[in-house]
Amino acid sequence: MLVGSIASAAYAEVNLSGDARARYIYKDKYDFGNSDQDAMDYFDSRIRVKVEAKAKGGAFMKARMRFDDIKWDGQGWGAYKEDKNVWVDYAFIGAPMGPITLSAGRMPANFSKFFAWDGRPSRVKIDYKNGGFRLIGFYDIKDEFVNANDDLEDNDFTQIGIVSALKINDSWSGKVWLGYQNDDREYTGEVDDAGNAIRRSGDASGFKGAIQLNGKIGTIAIEGGAAYKDADAQGTADDGFGGYAQVGMKLGAFTPALQVGFTKDGYVADNDFGFIMIGAAEPITAINNVGNKLGDTQWAALIAKATVSENFKLAANLVYYDIDIDTDGVDVRGVMDAIEISGSGTYTISEGADFTVKAGYLSPSYDGRLDSAGVQDDGAFGAYARLAIKF
Repeated sequence: MLVGSIASAAYAEVNLSGDARARYIYKDKYDFGNSDQDAMDYFDSRIRVKVEAKAKGGAFMKARMRFDDIKWDGQGWGAYKEDKNVWVDYAFIGAPMGPITLSAGRMPANFSKFFAWDGRPSRVKIDYKNGGFRLIGFYDIKDEFVNANDDLEDNDFTQIGIVSALKINDSWSGKVWLGYQNDDREYTGEVDDAGNAIRRSGDASGFKGAIQLNGKIGTIAIEGGAAYKDADAQGTADDGFGGYAQVGMKLGAFTPALQVGFTKDGYVADNDFGFIMIGAAEPITAINNVGNKLGDTQWAALIAKATVSENFKLAANLVYYDIDIDTDGVDVRGVMDAIEISGSGTYTISEGADFTVKAGYLSPSYDGRLDSAGVQDDGAFGAYARLAIKF
């Protein structure tokens, strides 16, 4: 046994790393005053552990496990019954062959927060790197075991595409995502009152694409992105698209920035894109995504970051957000606009451990049909405190 363990160590390298957090969350008036719902608060926590192993020849595996990634509800000894008590976030293998790496499995996928971020596709990927140029080809299985009706004809949901990235110089980089989703599914997997399978209406196949650019001119940081989704691919009447641009300047310990953007004809950005109360996938987010499936959106934001000391950092957002809805061919302009005022503070307790507080206020204002119907528009307030570590 001793000889075997020594031999194994000589042929493989295994590393463990990860992160963990515990949070307290408070939310009030997230229904904007349209019900009798009281303010709510709760705790949640999670631990994530990465396992990375590399064979002597360079082939590798990567996986990440999550432990107890749930809201506290007094589960105690019953935690083993929870679906997310212990689960796998991603797990894949890869083998480098010169400048090309072939990998397969359930893997992380990040392009841009405006288009697609923090995804977990089941994917076969070919990754070519040469200096500052990178080209990726991928094939995703989105839905293989659909339902009894579609399984008979092997009607699946897949996606194929390429990603090209180029580091132009030390200051500028850009990348492009082009893909086609092929959705052959004909049924929803549900049945009507008579027990008959419900057939889907319309095609869901189509093209998607995005571009992202990041750069610097002296102390000025510039970033921008644009994205497009075919109408069938995003399930809307028209093709959707959108874009944003941000310019920031570093002034010593203070960094202000201005961001403007829009979405058109149902395009919705990834939920990681945004601020605190609008988008950004925060636990206190009041509007889950930037963009609206039923129409258009526009926004402008002032963003500021400040380094108070080596261990203490602050950030703040002032955002104007406008939603226009197109319902049944009737353009309902000014359905809602909102102002977000939010901020955060992070204190580094020790190397690898920090304490963060984030808070935000969202003040909505309804117009048109909603206003005439007497829909309330009270402001929503949220805040949370988080202790986080990395190891």
